[in-house]
Amino acid sequence: MTGAHDDSRSLPSCDVVSAWLPVVAQRGYSHIRTSAVAPSMQRVLQDAGFKVCQELSLLRAITPLQIAPTRVSDLHLRTMRHFGGRLKESTRTKILNTDAAAFGPLWALDATSLRDALLATQRSRLFSVGADTCEGFIVVAHTEAAGFVQRLAVQPHLWHTGLGSLLLAHGLRWLERQDCEHVVVNTETSNAPALGLYKKFGFQVMPYQLNVLERTTSEQAA
Repeated sequence: MTGAHDDSRSLPSCDVVSAWLPVVAQRGYSHIRTSAVAPSMQRVLQDAGFKVCQELSLLRAITPLQIAPTRVSDLHLRTMRHFGGRLKESTRTKILNTDAAAFGPLWALDATSLRDALLATQRSRLFSVGADTCEGFIVVAHTEAAGFVQRLAVQPHLWHTGLGSLLLAHGLRWLERQDCEHVVVNTETSNAPALGLYKKFGFQVMPYQLNVLERTTSEQAA
């Protein structure tokens, strides 16, 4: 949903949202999960029977960004590679494997959602570390002067090595070169390490949080 992180945006009425459900059901889906949405959109969705399934903090940084010094310990880094909006199948598979390892099966990206993340804005870049495997990656993007950190994932055995900081610094430098005036990112409210990482780079928690909601397509759903 375009602009879903912006609390000034709103959805159509509950009746309109409810009318989408049979259309989705006819296409063979039993459940619907939203993107991360601001409170203004949540109210309409909840009136239509959607329930919160993930709580997210929204963070924002204003340029010039505070790009913290990065040091990766005990890790022999391969060359940082970057990609545009389209990926080779072999590269995409490596990226998705790392994402699944980092986020688990419930929240992992699939090929479609990764493609959507890369193509949802005017311009995007994916930076990855590793050759035979993907040790970690970040997806950053912008539309005009608004920048986004859309995904940051590191293989679990490389957590706390500084690799996440390295990737974030690399992505933020790219966003600065695109003349972004601000950058936003969201992460689970319970993810203290991620929150600490973003705050180290000057991100501040916004006064409202985002939620992901879901419901069944069944007409009987409350």
